[in-house]
Amino acid sequence: MSMARQYSWIFLLRMCILVCANGKTPDVQVTCIFSEDCILPCLFEPVGDEIIYWFRQNVLIHTFTQESGFPDQPNKLYSERTSLSNDTIPFGNASLYIQKSGPRDRGRYRCLVTSSQETSEHSITVKVKAPIESLKMETIWLSGYEEVKCSVRDVYPAPRVTLFTEPPVLPHGLQTDTRKTADKQGLYTVESKIRKLEDQADLTYICLVQSFYGSQIWRTSLQEKEMYSVEGKDFIIPCVAPWSLDNFTLTWSFSKEHQKSSVIYTYDSIAHLSFSVWEERIRLVQNGSLQLRNPMRTEHTGVYTCVLSSFQTKHVVHTRVNIIPMTAKRLPKNSPQWINAAIVTGLTVTAVLVVIAIVKCKAVCRTWSTKTHEEATEMHPMRDSQISLPCSFTDANSGDASEIICLSEETERRQT
Repeated sequence: MSMARQYSWIFLLRMCILVCANGKTPDVQVTCIFSEDCILPCLFEPVGDEIIYWFRQNVLIHTFTQESGFPDQPNKLYSERTSLSNDTIPFGNASLYIQKSGPRDRGRYRCLVTSSQETSEHSITVKVKAPIESLKMETIWLSGYEEVKCSVRDVYPAPRVTLFTEPPVLPHGLQTDTRKTADKQGLYTVESKIRKLEDQADLTYICLVQSFYGSQIWRTSLQEKEMYSVEGKDFIIPCVAPWSLDNFTLTWSFSKEHQKSSVIYTYDSIAHLSFSVWEERIRLVQNGSLQLRNPMRTEHTGVYTCVLSSFQTKHVVHTRVNIIPMTAKRLPKNSPQWINAAIVTGLTVTAVLVVIAIVKCKAVCRTWSTKTHEEATEMHPMRDSQISLPCSFTDANSGDASEIICLSEETERRQT
């Protein structure tokens, strides 16, 4: 097909669209980013005597006449932030430029171009958004109890925030409070809070944020827990995200009480690069969990933080690790079950050994008392008239009491 015939088909197609739309082209959707310049398109076939009109919500904001060569701004509200380009109009481009767009620029615009040959009209629907740049999730104290707060700032329009737990908790067990506030520029801050359930330490708190237009979905999760381990014994600090992650980065950091946190391990799944400060102490295992080797109580007791980050996704785990010495006899209730079982077993064995020792001691003492009494009797021989039958023991199980009775009877006989 020749070039001329191609242009003919394009011209006929445009004419068909204009006729079917009664001289109007279909609406164009334009999304402007907050505080950035935005362009509303308006293209036409130049003739040389066009008059251009720009309307916003049926209010005239700009005019331009080819003969004068200068645009006119009848509405002063738009004189400082909107403009037409004199250089592009002769070539059929009457696009409107909006400087530092904001929520007040939303709405429907019309570009009307009239000439001696034809009239064309373009409709543009303008949306303005301030996209979500970051999502924050943290634990705060309020009125004597802890709350998990998810917040997003400087967004437009106000997004939808959903806060829940995994595994799920009954609806009456969660008290979610969501608030939306706007500043002078029209940007929103959205905060959603939920009271932390202290009796369920293994819960993962999850926050989902969806933009008003549905173009963005952000998600973050937070888990806080406590672990106990014995000094010198290897153990694993888990870090498992509630969803699968692709092209992620992993960061492990460590902090002691009243000290700043320091990074001890990083991994980039895209570049397959890792960096470790504790080279001989730690090893990465499945799902981002960390194995701590031969931990020392004074050096490795503290808070370990795992951060798994991907596109618009983040998972954070704060784990307070307590390294106890090998001689410790008691552990908190939430310590690992195998440690508690070992200690309970040790205490039970010790108690049994003590009981056996006491029984043996009593038996030895009883034998020793009997022999002592017999030796005393042998040291003081008696006359035949004083010989009597051996005294009877009233309590065979109480050697001390029986011995007292026998000594008393012997004394009476000697006195007589």
